[in-house]
Amino acid sequence: MKITQNGDLLKILLVILFNLIRITYQTTTYSCNATASCGCSTNSATLSRIVGGEAATPATWGWAVSLNIANTYLCGGSIISASWVITAAHCVNSQTASSITIYAGSNSRWTGTQSRVVSKIIVHPSYNSDTYVYDIALLQLQTPLDMTDRYVSQICLPSVNSTILSTTEWPAANTTVVAVGWGTLSEGGSLPTNLQQVTLQTISRQDSTCSPLINDWHVQLCAGVSGGGKDTCQGDSGGPLMMFSSSSQWVLVGLTSNGLGCAEA
Repeated sequence: MKITQNGDLLKILLVILFNLIRITYQTTTYSCNATASCGCSTNSATLSRIVGGEAATPATWGWAVSLNIANTYLCGGSIISASWVITAAHCVNSQTASSITIYAGSNSRWTGTQSRVVSKIIVHPSYNSDTYVYDIALLQLQTPLDMTDRYVSQICLPSVNSTILSTTEWPAANTTVVAVGWGTLSEGGSLPTNLQQVTLQTISRQDSTCSPLINDWHVQLCAGVSGGGKDTCQGDSGGPLMMFSSSSQWVLVGLTSNGLGCAEA
């Protein structure tokens, strides 16, 4: 990835507002394209039904990383190249780059097959801490990750542009998406040791439970399930929201930002 492309990247990635609006999902296994350069980990992802979610299988989400400061968990993030991680701006806006360590290649939020110190933080220039608009940041690593590690991979970036985002709702409402993170398993609960995963659906920006949370529908969207019971929660911030593409690759469509709490209707 060329650094000159970072501005465009930040503009097209969507920030996710998780207000959770109960659908029972059958167990689904996603077999990704092992020859692809992104969006595929060592193990296939199997999801049955994060709040109302489940523990992820090791080596399923190789791009998921935990951000830590002084041995304290901060937020989640996603590997987009050997030297860059994407996360939520509100996680790192007040932090010093060298104080942040990322752990990659493990479902544990405390350890990884690789750890790296951050050398540079790029917060979206239009980030608004009150409205969470453009709640996106890039982290450059002091040393590139070893991408030959079977437990480490990078997620694909979406092939959308500002024209698409200004004229259509992307992803379309009711698109099946997956969120992962190390957030609490219930409102006010403790953080899990291992990575959690949950299947959600995108929600129309015109939905009455979503529209009050949207300040700029060009760069924000809602995801959840009707009736509640599934959600991201405290500590999931910065983690990825992903969809499985027609080319059998996981594509990043947004980042966990903020919402109505955990698994609320």
